[in-house]
Amino acid sequence: MSNPLAALTLRLGLSDDEALAIFRIDALTALGGEHRHRPEIEILDGLTAEAQELAGDGSVARWVRSNVDSPTPLELLQAGDWPGFEDALDRWLRDSGVIG
Repeated sequence: MSNPLAALTLRLGLSDDEALAIFRIDALTALGGEHRHRPEIEILDGLTAEAQELAGDGSVARWVRSNVDSPTPLELLQAGDWPGFEDALDRWLRDSGVIG
């Protein structure tokens, strides 16, 4: 996978297959870095990188797999609900005391 997608996949604790399904791209597109038509990848990469920097390594991946909220963060990703995921991420950071 290309750099922003690979970093995001790792940070979110997704398998390659999960990432491909979530962002609706095929493996060749991912490997070639031809995902510019999916701007949410770079946006989520930036948001989650900042969140991980604030909350610590592995924290975002654990949160994505958590069942704290309904829908879960993973379900929001799978549904392509980018604004919902962003709101949930912000709420998690606030509720965890990471940000004020």
